[in-house]
Amino acid sequence: MNVNDAMSTVKDVAAGAISLGLSLVGLFLVVEVLYPDAAVGVVGNIGKVVGQFSGLNGLITLLILVAVMPKGRPGM
Repeated sequence: MNVNDAMSTVKDVAAGAISLGLSLVGLFLVVEVLYPDAAVGVVGNIGKVVGQFSGLNGLITLLILVAVMPKGRPGM
């Protein structure tokens, strides 16, 4: 196994984990909309995260997050 294969494997695992996380966030958003009394709290947490993006540090963090997110799902 060479370095390129190892990095490709790490990249695939990270992309899968990010995709799973985004899917779960979407699922929990739907659950919170359908059942407002559910103790999920995704909407409030998203509001807190967006509120933290202020100034140059927030801009750099946002750019890093956008660069890391997968561009599309395989097979689409």
